[in-house]
Amino acid sequence: MAPRLDHSGANPPAGRRSGREGPRELTAAFRRYVERVQSVPDPTPRDDLDAALVLAEEIMGHRRAASVDASLAEAYGTNIRQLAKAVRQAGKGAVAHPALLARAIVLARTLERTGSGRRAGRAQRERQLTRAAR
Repeated sequence: MAPRLDHSGANPPAGRRSGREGPRELTAAFRRYVERVQSVPDPTPRDDLDAALVLAEEIMGHRRAASVDASLAEAYGTNIRQLAKAVRQAGKGAVAHPALLARAIVLARTLERTGSGRRAGRAQRERQLTRAAR
């Protein structure tokens, strides 16, 4: 049976998300990110990292691996903290700022791409070790 061609494209019928979902899904994920960032009374870099990783997971639809958290924090910690700071400074109206939404989407795609690249590299190394052990 052929796949349906009349699909709206808001949510792909199967497989991983592309990060180009409909505006409602992106806005809802960003709203939840803003709520997470602004709900922490005394934020730490770890709080900001967790919020950014959850955002990446919600936008891209991919579960994160715990082992990449430290390396992502090291590589993108400045960007993560800057976005979180801008969201806190914007206050309750942060959801309405298109520039913040755009920065959040770019950061989420970067984190997901970097994290999945590391996962793929680790899987490839494991396969090579398995073949070498035979």
